[in-house]
Amino acid sequence: MSDNISPGPLPFPAELLRDDPVHPGFVVTGVDDTPGQKAYYIHLEAKPGKGEQVQNFLRDILEGVKKEPLTGPWFANRYSDTTFGIFEAFPDAQARHVHDAGPGGQNFKRVDELHEMLAYPARIYRLDVLFGKFNVMFGQEAVSK
Repeated sequence: MSDNISPGPLPFPAELLRDDPVHPGFVVTGVDDTPGQKAYYIHLEAKPGKGEQVQNFLRDILEGVKKEPLTGPWFANRYSDTTFGIFEAFPDAQARHVHDAGPGGQNFKRVDELHEMLAYPARIYRLDVLFGKFNVMFGQEAVSK
């Protein structure tokens, strides 16, 4: 890995990821407030030796997300000792905004902790959900209301 490029699905020059005054601790990309189902993919790259701290941070987010009726599905992922991701989906942009202000999304205001454990600010990608298979989860038929 080059010191000049961050890892992740869309590498950024490192200088774009340092001390962003608008979003300290994270960088947001993608279009917002368009019609349709929405999602976030969030990429987190831990400093060496901080993987367990990031994993605990993800558990904290999950505890908040459990209180958000419009957030889901929600997955925390680990790709390596230092590379983590979150995928979370919402019925629309308004539900995504509710999550941002809710108990799950508010974890990203823990800026000092993010700076301590992450090699780069978290990258939050706004996504449009085009298609999906929603009736099966981990090999089991999903329960519908």
